[in-house]
Amino acid sequence: MSYQLQRDETLGNGLRRICRKQVELALAIATGNKETEDTPVHATRKHLKKARAALLLVRKEIGRSLFKRQDHCLRDIGRLISDIRDAEVRLQTVRQLQNISRRQKGRNYRKVEEVLMIEMENFIAAFAEWQAQAVPMLERMRDDIDHWPIEHFDRRQFCQSVQRTYKRGRNALADAKRNPTAECFHVFRTEAKQLWYQLRILRPVNPMVLKELTDELRSLGDLLGRAHDLSFLGERLRQESGRSAWQHEGHELLAIIETSQSDLQRGAADLAQRFYAERPRNLGAQISTWLDTWIVAESPSVATALMITDSDVVRTVPI
Repeated sequence: MSYQLQRDETLGNGLRRICRKQVELALAIATGNKETEDTPVHATRKHLKKARAALLLVRKEIGRSLFKRQDHCLRDIGRLISDIRDAEVRLQTVRQLQNISRRQKGRNYRKVEEVLMIEMENFIAAFAEWQAQAVPMLERMRDDIDHWPIEHFDRRQFCQSVQRTYKRGRNALADAKRNPTAECFHVFRTEAKQLWYQLRILRPVNPMVLKELTDELRSLGDLLGRAHDLSFLGERLRQESGRSAWQHEGHELLAIIETSQSDLQRGAADLAQRFYAERPRNLGAQISTWLDTWIVAESPSVATALMITDSDVVRTVPI
């Protein structure tokens, strides 16, 4: 798969290829040369996030100036489409809640849905030229990736980068538990998602164990994502709470959102507490061992993977 290391390349060249591929896919969407199952905006954002996760792994190796330029490029492209994506998320979330409420209570939120649909259409019209602005930015970034000075990027640097991502996530989780606001959980979600992408890049070095780890992070990301979407919709509804057209439907939705969001955050925190139980250096050491084995082309056997204890790895079995 394109978003994984390959045995016939150095670690640095593998990360260059992976990041470049994500930029090229985003570029293909922006130029209209690639169709997607998701909306173009949503698909583009996914490629930008995957590119950034790979870029973070070589942050120290390529130098502050180049990293900052490329990181800001990804950020600025994301901002071009953020309003459209935000409107899409609000509308999708209302529709999901409406489908659940119709099945359970026979209720609907037609007025809210209609207003959010109009808002999304207005944002799409207002930012209709985002592709034209994004294309030259993506082309410059693609060309810059070809000049990454990563000839000496090695296993130690790779492990340290993943370890830092894990540590940031662990710290963000602690912050969210101390101060369980939507903002703190969103910061933690961002860090957890970056770790998820980075472990997906590593998947071939120990497919069995890393599948378990990435599956857990996917489940965690799903919980955090649903909580974030509900919070995001709630913020928008509170802006309209005094208007008669929204009042009844908005109040009903806010009550559902507040209860559901809290439940999702608690579930995510419980799952995350188990996942992030190990010290960052333990994860770094384990990845180093896997990479050593993989680099010399000795794939870990199933029997060996099953013998790894919880003290050696974050988790090797599903929760």
